[in-house]
Amino acid sequence: MTTQKAEDIKDTALKLNEIHAQHPEDYFYLKGWIHCLLQKKEIAENQRNPTKQPI
Repeated sequence: MTTQKAEDIKDTALKLNEIHAQHPEDYFYLKGWIHCLLQKKEIAENQRNPTKQPI
């Protein structure tokens, strides 16, 4: 992982923590979207590589 990517992840985590503290309903809305997007990405990757077995 590059240093810039690690800094971006840390920055995003801090922003999400601030949103969680000030606007919990928005935090959980964003968390749901992130979860859905990650599932979509995983499904797309599995369709491109059907031999990959789930862990």
